[in-house]
Amino acid sequence: MGFISAIVNNFIGYDLVIVGFAVGNAIIYFLTKNELARMNELIHKTSDLSLGDSSEGHVVALGHNDLVAIKKARKRTNLCYSIFVNIISIFPLLGLLGTVISLIFTAGNVGLEATQQYFMMSLTSTFWGMIFAITYKIMDAFISPKIEMLNNDAERTIVKRDV
Repeated sequence: MGFISAIVNNFIGYDLVIVGFAVGNAIIYFLTKNELARMNELIHKTSDLSLGDSSEGHVVALGHNDLVAIKKARKRTNLCYSIFVNIISIFPLLGLLGTVISLIFTAGNVGLEATQQYFMMSLTSTFWGMIFAITYKIMDAFISPKIEMLNNDAERTIVKRDV
């Protein structure tokens, strides 16, 4: 029970900063997924139209607006994904910063109880930093192959049409 109460007690302090970054990164993750779906729709919808079925005799070429839309979608998707991935790398650093801040406060105190409190605070910030880093790395493992695949599809579509 001491572990859970320590986490809850320290949640209001520095740990709230880490949780704030986690909530922000969750929002960015869902924005990335939405942009990814939009890019997928643009690439495959326009690719299907542009390739057509020659047996039916209708081949629709991609227009300039289609290419611009694909390029913009790819840019937005990659920007969201880049922010998402970079925030993942910040979580261990935030945990370490919380640890250092807590240990600095510990050095200034002479009481055993205050020292224990700051030491526990240092451990909980490290805990949250690691938990969110691991969680978001797992989420990244599901989205990064899709990003890479769609970037390749977009590049083929754009290069094929720009030639």
